[in-house]
Parts: sequence; C-alpha cells; structure tokens
Amino acid sequence: MNKRTKALVAGGAGAVILLGTAGTFAVWSDEATVGGAVVTGGKLQLTDNPTITWKAYDISDPDEGRVPLSADPDADGSSKFELAAGVELEGTTTITPELKGEYLKAELVTKSGEKAPAWLDVEWKVGGDVFTNGTDSSSVQLTPADVDNAETLTVSIRLAANLQDASGGIDVTAAEDYKEWTSGKFTVTLTQLPPSQS
Repeated sequence: MNKRTKALVAGGAGAVILLGTAGTFAVWSDEATVGGAVVTGGKLQLTDNPTITWKAYDISDPDEGRVPLSADPDADGSSKFELAAGVELEGTTTITPELKGEYLKAELVTKSGEKAPAWLDVEWKVGGDVFTNGTDSSSVQLTPADVDNAETLTVSIRLAANLQDASGGIDVTAAEDYKEWTSGKFTVTLTQLPPSQS
C-alpha cells in the first residue's frame, strides 16, 4: 500500500471514530405520573378522666317508684354517704371511645367495681348489661362506625331488703356487722383487635 492509500484509510478510520463519539442516537421515550398516598395516623382513645355524678332517690313507696330528691348527696365532693332506708344512690358517668383508622377494630371491656357486702344491694349497669357481682364484665367489639354514642355507666346502691324495714330501730353504723364498703371503680379497657378478626 502506498503512502497516499495509507493516508486515506487512516483518515477514514478517524472519521468513523469521530462520528461515534461526537453525538448520541435519538430514542423514543414517554413519561407518566402515578399518584401516591397521603397517610395520617389513626386514633384509639377513651374519654380523659371521666367523672361520676351522684343523685339520690326516694324508694320508700313502691307505688311511686323512684322519686328524685332535690338535695345533692355529694355536695362536699367526697363520694362518702351514710345510707338510710328508703334511699337509693345512683352514680352515672359516660365513657366515649374514639376510634379512627382503616380496618381498625377494638374491644371495649367494662368491669364492675368491688363485690358488695350482704347488707347492701348494688347494681352496676353498662348500656343494657346489669351486674351485681364485682367479677362481672361486659364486652363489645367496636369499629369507627360504631362509636357515635358514649357508653353510659351507672351504679345503684341501696340497703338490702331486710334492712329497709326495722320497726324496732337499727344501727347500721356497727362496724362489726356493717363494715364500710368502698365500691371501687368501673374499669374500662379499650384494646385493638387484629384487623382480620371477625
């Protein structure tokens, strides 16, 4: 190969190299936007520090039923009462469960207070459930759609039937026979359930 031919070949190869590095090939492309998610946290909570309101009723006449007494039985706020025949005490409070969240399920369990002594008749009421024993409890499953209304909790206390009529006089302050009773408190627990639980 003569010098002129070699020069042409070398020059052609250089041109190919330059074409290969001087630019890029055009390709087709497209783009789409896919929406993401907006996430907020849920909520599982009970009413903060619910308080109980006490009322007193005259139950001395069965034909009259329960007649509200105007005086506040807990005027001093101590929740301490000296109970007499013909009087029923009723304490009421409300518990509001708050549930927010997709697929959120929870169990609301309410346990009554301490077992009452024989000299007292005590009823604990939670919604439509009635307890007379401190070991009883009520359980209901809830979802966010079920919690529009607060749960009403009530305790009713009166002297036992055999102490409602004592024609010869009676002393219900005798500690050996009628020991002071502390009702204890309603225990309300709201616990999340597995989302798949039916």
